[in-house]
Amino acid sequence: MIRRFLYMVDIFDKAGYGPQPYRLRRINPSHLFFPKDALPVAQSSSAATVVEDLPLPPTEMTFRGSTEFMRRSDDKIVGVDHSSRRAVLYDPAEHSVRVLPSMLAPKFYTQALAIRDDLYLMGMRPWPDEGDDREGRRSGHSFEALIHRDRGRLEDECYWRPLPPPPCVHAAGYRGSSGEIRGYAVVGDAHILVSTQSYGTYSFDTANTAWSKAGDWALPFCGRAEYVPEHGLWFGLSAANDDVFGAWDLSSTVQQQPVVAHRGCKGFAVLETPYASYVVHLGDGKLCIAKLFMVARRETCSESWCDFDRDRRFFTMLTGVEVVRCNGDKLHIIKHRSCRYSFGEHYIPTYVL
Repeated sequence: MIRRFLYMVDIFDKAGYGPQPYRLRRINPSHLFFPKDALPVAQSSSAATVVEDLPLPPTEMTFRGSTEFMRRSDDKIVGVDHSSRRAVLYDPAEHSVRVLPSMLAPKFYTQALAIRDDLYLMGMRPWPDEGDDREGRRSGHSFEALIHRDRGRLEDECYWRPLPPPPCVHAAGYRGSSGEIRGYAVVGDAHILVSTQSYGTYSFDTANTAWSKAGDWALPFCGRAEYVPEHGLWFGLSAANDDVFGAWDLSSTVQQQPVVAHRGCKGFAVLETPYASYVVHLGDGKLCIAKLFMVARRETCSESWCDFDRDRRFFTMLTGVEVVRCNGDKLHIIKHRSCRYSFGEHYIPTYVL
């Protein structure tokens, strides 16, 4: 596998304790997959349906104030404070942190996409660069990129570049909820596809920083879809049912609607609805599906009364998935192990990178 580690981020959520710390934990994803020689036996038994409870790995690094975390293509992690605009870069290999230039504008509810050495940060409810949003905040730049500038020095240099928001922000009667980005993906080395709530799908060309309308249709997945070069397809969770893991061909989406290549791997042995889901490409045709849950302790939480702070519990479910070709060109999705990490009542998992 290309990816040696996954990273989980959680926050201590307790009122009255001042600025809350975010904790970064490192996970070896190889545990999510059966050995190749044991795979046929494991798949023929109930081993692939069992959820294994594992202890939380130790904290690698603690951050304060950085409420958004993103992973670059070089496995380094960027943390940004959504209010102060401050940014830092964490290098897991060196276990070091250094300060980055501040973002151009505060952002709320964001996601990031890595393209080569650069990181593109999008507000999921974009607004025009000038003007106030519906909550009275100055919206500023809802889309910008952390551009890597290699000058041959030991430490890479970066700067934030402002980018135009999707054209739908200028539509008459536009509201942030109607333009909310529901699905997004990187296509090729220079294009970003985003699917909005009410305005169809747009393509952003990072080479000339220009938007174009891809179509009035919506992308068939929710959140981010990951490209798997071994199969030339994009994998993610279905927009119709995020309990369904699927694959799509986005190679020609600038001109036409994506083609559904495969849908499968339904169900993750839990009844609750996750509040966040991630698909992470690990390399060699392997992916991790991560789902974050909050559940109530039913023995203490009744229909008439529930002490939310005391009775809630948080956990993360990680499932290893492998995509292979068999019988010529037929795509086959193999579900491996599922592992559950419990966080208790005060620590809330927020990201899986």
